[in-house]
Amino acid sequence: MKKIFSLIAVAALSATVLAACGNNDSSSSSASDSSSSASGDVKEITVNAKSFEFSPNEIKVKKGEKVKLTLKNTDGAHGLEIPDYNVNLQKDGSVEFTADKAGTFDFDCSVMCGAGHSDMKGKLIVE
Repeated sequence: MKKIFSLIAVAALSATVLAACGNNDSSSSSASDSSSSASGDVKEITVNAKSFEFSPNEIKVKKGEKVKLTLKNTDGAHGLEIPDYNVNLQKDGSVEFTADKAGTFDFDCSVMCGAGHSDMKGKLIVE
């Protein structure tokens, strides 16, 4: 009886992990950059996350620019973390921050999403 329960538990856990990052190539992936001036200039960037990749995986902004970063999961469940800017979106949503440090900053997926999780990387370039 314990063996059957263990097998069911392992199967359920495996299904959960695999469902987080499915591979469905029919999903479209588009990124958009736009600016608005409701309360000053804000650079709006949408990052799409799907099976072990971000699109775009390179974001360029100017130092001092206010940035609104939106994460959209187009396939699976992913997050986006930029430790140097204290940004950590763990599901669809947005965050605003000021790009006040020049340099190149890594970002990655902050939600364990399967075998390719460690490949989900990108760069924020602040010029």
